[in-house]
Amino acid sequence: MKCFPSILYFIIVSCSCAKLPSSFTKCDRNQSNFQECIPKAVTNALGQLDKPFKEIGLPNMEPLEVPSLTIGAGSGAVRFQQNYKNLKVRGFTQTTCRKFEVNFSEKKISMGCLSPVVIMDFDYEINGQILLLPIFGDGPGSIILDHIKVDIIFQLEEYERKNKKYYKIVNTGLTMSPKLIKFDLKNLFHGDKALGDNVLKVLNENWEEVFADVKSGYEEAFGQIFASIFSRLLEKISISELFGE
Repeated sequence: MKCFPSILYFIIVSCSCAKLPSSFTKCDRNQSNFQECIPKAVTNALGQLDKPFKEIGLPNMEPLEVPSLTIGAGSGAVRFQQNYKNLKVRGFTQTTCRKFEVNFSEKKISMGCLSPVVIMDFDYEINGQILLLPIFGDGPGSIILDHIKVDIIFQLEEYERKNKKYYKIVNTGLTMSPKLIKFDLKNLFHGDKALGDNVLKVLNENWEEVFADVKSGYEEAFGQIFASIFSRLLEKISISELFGE
């Protein structure tokens, strides 16, 4: 069956013969080295996402643009809600996946990846306390996460469309562990540089305690982001096209 071009989005989405780009490495589940092939294929695909692949629903991830992100207040070190807008996240195309396991009987994908550095640039707004110190301000900022390990489990459900089987994500679990985090928030305390520099120094020197308090919020937020991206691919590409018959 052939697919013909259409300007109608719903036709593109429902098309059952979308193919992986020829530049992507394909792995067949019937190969003896399938579980070795898949992590390399995913790493290869991520490295190409410095441009979008609209035909299969994958966005440009260099940078990955996120309109807004909210991290709820912690119960210890971070007693304020973190409100970020106009995020541009860089570094995911340099990710290496050491694990990408597909359990077809349990309909589950487990992956483990490492990004050397992930940089988040954004506009922020905060007001509250951090490590018992008052903190407030709004303006441009950035967060740098060095050597961040991410482990994700996608629980899937199978369904059929136009005589082909597809997966959809029904649950996502994500954990993330950086080796170092650096914060840079401009215009803290409405431009009081001395006070802002001092609080940033405290924040960066105590990054582990700060991150631990809001870790679950970051994991939930990034879990939703990655699930959204992967869902677009799964909606376009059938199981047999992804993993073989």
